[in-house]
Amino acid sequence: MFSEPAKLGEKLGTVELPKNLRDWLAKLRLLKGVPFEYLVPDERILPPESIRFFYVDMNWVDALVDGAFSIGRNQTIQPSEPSLNQDKAVMPTVKTQVAAQVPEHRASALGLETPPASLEVVSGFLLRSAVVQDYKGIGVNAYPKGGTPPTTESPSVGQIDLLNVIRLEALGPGSDILLCLIDGDAVQIDVHESPEHLHYGIDSYHCDPGSKEIFASKKVRTFKRDADGASINLIGEGDLDLGDCFRPESPRVMKIFALSAKIAKASSFEGLNSAEMGFEMTQGVGKVSFVRKDS
Repeated sequence: MFSEPAKLGEKLGTVELPKNLRDWLAKLRLLKGVPFEYLVPDERILPPESIRFFYVDMNWVDALVDGAFSIGRNQTIQPSEPSLNQDKAVMPTVKTQVAAQVPEHRASALGLETPPASLEVVSGFLLRSAVVQDYKGIGVNAYPKGGTPPTTESPSVGQIDLLNVIRLEALGPGSDILLCLIDGDAVQIDVHESPEHLHYGIDSYHCDPGSKEIFASKKVRTFKRDADGASINLIGEGDLDLGDCFRPESPRVMKIFALSAKIAKASSFEGLNSAEMGFEMTQGVGKVSFVRKDS
């Protein structure tokens, strides 16, 4: 029986790995504990303020896990055929169990339901930048081919499809390197600041330290109201100088009434209601999109 892995597998049935062992092997598949020089053998490959995209060689990861299993194999210099056949019999089941455990690490940390994982293709990136240290909680959205959001070049698209991010973390306390692993072949990756509550914001701001003169601007939309005042129709947009909308004695504090009046004047209105003010001033977090050229 030990000479035939198929029959041995039937005899053993479903081999259930202990959870602590599944967790440990799942961490290996997430490259946790793998020395950084194994991932980036030469620092020049990842210079400061750079990003590098990659695919994970799953054969290499399988060999990594196989090396972990070798701890319990025959310790003599002679190969043991029964031991090798036992590995062949149980490895497919073990691989399935560990793959199911991989996305649980990030999902449990975020308090989310564990998504299914295929791990047939794992893509990702390494980001080395000061933003990793300065902006905590960086988020990533990854999209497969045919599931990307609309753009100005492709305004009409099908259903947007998000790939699961299975690892996203800085490589150590105070590190400026962020590692992201994605379950699937990502053709577009959006890197954005940590999601926040809706907030007002402007596009540029500078206060001259000598003269205390403020230079600030924001791109605002011009619009006209419908007859009932319940909806608006966009006309265009343009940059608006907001330097005089700050308090001289407190240059980081805006005069909201003056700001509202200035935005209203751009659309030839005497004033704005709260909905129109929110429409003009509310903005989301900063985001950078990387799109693969062959997509």
